[in-house]
Amino acid sequence: MELLREKDHVFLDFDGPVCDVFARLPASEVADRLNRLIEPEVIASADPFDVLRYAASCGPNTGYVVERQLSRFEGEAVALISPAPGVAEVLRDWRAQGFTVTIVSNNSVDAIRSFLGLHELAGHIRGISARTTSDPALLKPGPALIDAAVKALGTSPGQCVMVGDSAADILAARVAGVASIALAKTPAKRRALAALDPDALVTDLADLRLAG
Repeated sequence: MELLREKDHVFLDFDGPVCDVFARLPASEVADRLNRLIEPEVIASADPFDVLRYAASCGPNTGYVVERQLSRFEGEAVALISPAPGVAEVLRDWRAQGFTVTIVSNNSVDAIRSFLGLHELAGHIRGISARTTSDPALLKPGPALIDAAVKALGTSPGQCVMVGDSAADILAARVAGVASIALAKTPAKRRALAALDPDALVTDLADLRLAG
């Protein structure tokens, strides 16, 4: 893909492109567990990140407790799963082609580091820009994680491309001034992400392999 060839640095989302974080420990179950930490009110959502945002709005102490527990659940969840098919080959290809790869994710940095180490993927990854606090303003679709990744590399946004499978990835990249490649494996997701006008759209991460 020509867009990828024009860049030096790939920013890759974690949940979706690299693995399905909540495949074995469902997100709805995690959200329910987190809701039990919030008294007296709970938020009716099956998305753990909705619960985290609500907890943060209740005050810093509640936000901290819920975020730390979410991090533990993410660690538990990633211990049960395997990498997405073909991701190791894509990462090896990118590294051989001279790209640096940074994981840019709303998931906890500890869970990501654990998963990469467990599956011997860490050697293909230059850095991780991921959740370390309970402040939802620092998560995608805000640009903070992408901005931090650009700064850590000492590069410019124009030399980077964000690859992700969610609206938050595309929106965060746009605000940060970074090109975006949407990964959409289903027709519904293709329609949803195409509507956000990413710079490119692929249906499989393997479409981004450059090696012959």
